[in-house]
Amino acid sequence: MDISQKKNSSIIYENQVYSHNRFKNDVISYSMVLLDHGIVKGDRVILCCNNNYTFLVSLFSLMHINCSIVLLDLNTNHADLKMINNKTKAKWILTEAEPLAFDGPKYISLATSFNSIGTIQISLDMEIELHEWYHRPDAIILFSSGSTGIPKGMVKSGASLFNNMNSTAIGMGYKSNEVILPVVPFFNIWGLNMIIQWWVVGCTIIICNYQSIRTLPAIINNYKISVVEATIATTYLIVQIAERNRENVHLISNNIRMWFTSGAPVPQVLKNKFEKVFKIPLLDYYGSSEAGNLTSTNLNNHNGTGKVLEGLSVKVFDESFNESKPGEIGHIYAKGNGLMEGYLDNNGNVQLDLKNSWLDMKDFGYFDIDGNLFVIGRRDGAIHRMGATFYACHMERIVEELGILSKVVSFTEDRKGSYLILFIQYSHEKSSHIRKEIVDALPTYMYPDKLICIDEFPFLPNGKIDNKQLEEYALNNLTVSI
Repeated sequence: MDISQKKNSSIIYENQVYSHNRFKNDVISYSMVLLDHGIVKGDRVILCCNNNYTFLVSLFSLMHINCSIVLLDLNTNHADLKMINNKTKAKWILTEAEPLAFDGPKYISLATSFNSIGTIQISLDMEIELHEWYHRPDAIILFSSGSTGIPKGMVKSGASLFNNMNSTAIGMGYKSNEVILPVVPFFNIWGLNMIIQWWVVGCTIIICNYQSIRTLPAIINNYKISVVEATIATTYLIVQIAERNRENVHLISNNIRMWFTSGAPVPQVLKNKFEKVFKIPLLDYYGSSEAGNLTSTNLNNHNGTGKVLEGLSVKVFDESFNESKPGEIGHIYAKGNGLMEGYLDNNGNVQLDLKNSWLDMKDFGYFDIDGNLFVIGRRDGAIHRMGATFYACHMERIVEELGILSKVVSFTEDRKGSYLILFIQYSHEKSSHIRKEIVDALPTYMYPDKLICIDEFPFLPNGKIDNKQLEEYALNNLTVSI
């Protein structure tokens, strides 16, 4: 595939436009700065940087040199950072943070080194060269949030990123004249995917403060944004902002062609509300850091998470590993062009566990008769209660059908097997009438021991609900008996 820089690609950051040529020159110049610091082809480098122009230049400079790149959140705690250092055996850390925060790799200040770009003389006929990095098996190493335990390191090849984003762009219906706005952090797979997608398509990318949600309507209007990708939490908030001020509705609906959200099963109540407010569909897709993007909806098909993308394979199997029929809920497995090389073990080796060449997505789901995938939720943490076995996602889906966003937290209990706490995103003052509806909808063995109403769920940067925070909330706060 063509992985060269596209002539019409551009970047806008803090009201400044960076053209194709400006970005090319900055990447090549900064790669020379990094080479002068001692970084060489094949080195493993940790990159810690906020969403900004410097991040993009640094990322592509390391790709141009052909380094193995470890992307990390600037807020990674010291214990996790030490563990990541031991696993990745990185030689360098390129960061906006202070050097005292890091042990092990050689430190390079992004701010100081980036200022040296202007002193570098380059030949005008030089191009950003990514072919060696494309063939690199350990091109990118990403770490999970650690919301369910110790952060896992996922190793991905350059080819898996570029090929998967090419398939994604085709499936989603991206055009070369798009103006795209990622409202997600660049250090995780979602943000990285959007950067690679921008490169593959050759369009315009807007870099914003993804945590400043209230400025989004103005940004969308000022830059005539055509495509937004945002977390579920951000999408919920943008709907609320628009409902409070109708002018924001017009700023968004008059410009946006496609709005995508993912990171977890997207509640149907959110899809319905989004379309009611903005008169455009909320588009969904499915994938993971490990497998890449697997399915996607588009403007011609809004059903579930859409159809399987070109170059990918997704199957739903039953407990005996027989393929499920349309409409039958089973276990989702995947393989294809976005698959990771594997997880890093404690010794820095790469391990990949497959079942008959398929990666277990650890999700429940089903295909409809037209080949659209519907994802129910996570398959981990089976709940054993009153002689029945079920999963939290089954209970959450039933509550969601009442139009309520919910999350189940369970604790082991000797008498029943599990003690269930049901969180719902609902006003506490208005909750009395909804309790009966929830009780009537749930089977007896799913009947929650406690109900907690909260105004907004806590979300992680990757768009998933922060389960750890909910567990702490459940343990440390008074609950309301259902």
